[in-house]
Amino acid sequence: MTLLGADARAHPEETAAVSDGRAAFDIPRQPLHAALEQYGLRTGLPVFFDAGLVAGRESHAVQMTAAPAEALRLLLQGTGLVADYTGTGSTVAFVLKPAPAEAVAQAAGTAPDTAEAAQAAVADRSYDGLVQTRIWETFCGNPRTAPGGYRAAMRFVIDGTGRIANAFLLHTSGDRARDGAILDTLRQIRIDRAPPPDMAQPLTMLILPRSQTPGLECPARH
Repeated sequence: MTLLGADARAHPEETAAVSDGRAAFDIPRQPLHAALEQYGLRTGLPVFFDAGLVAGRESHAVQMTAAPAEALRLLLQGTGLVADYTGTGSTVAFVLKPAPAEAVAQAAGTAPDTAEAAQAAVADRSYDGLVQTRIWETFCGNPRTAPGGYRAAMRFVIDGTGRIANAFLLHTSGDRARDGAILDTLRQIRIDRAPPPDMAQPLTMLILPRSQTPGLECPARH
């Protein structure tokens, strides 16, 4: 899971705002995780996904001028995944999910258990938002880890008590002291409840600098 973002589902008008600006994309067909990172760097939109969910999947090529949401839909074409937008106001991100159970079942010629699938989807979205909120708030509350001026990637799991464990950096932030502060801060975080039992782990978190996430700021400290 790659993460940088906010705490709630976007309202339709907020989702529309994400889609307004058009940009030129030149993302070739490639492993999906690499394509998603290119997409995030191009748009500045935070990405949030389970590493296991994208493993082994290939992206669709995106070579066009398009709104971010349109480009993302094309990027995911044929992968069996779709994107849900999350966030409030300017803090908007997207979360990758399996395509709706109905569509998957139709392709396989089977009937889905829609009630069970709906319950699982609601639980996943709720927990996604909770994880985003806790990590974002905690990082913003520490001057040494507050996002804005650095880029870093780390991986961790959430144990049965909701505590973040086994955290390590995939890429350095460029500052050894800050690297240590990032890991120390992650290890102190405890999510308010345990993760859903079927949630894919480990999770991956990507933090982008302010230049690549315009409008995404920590709350002002008083």
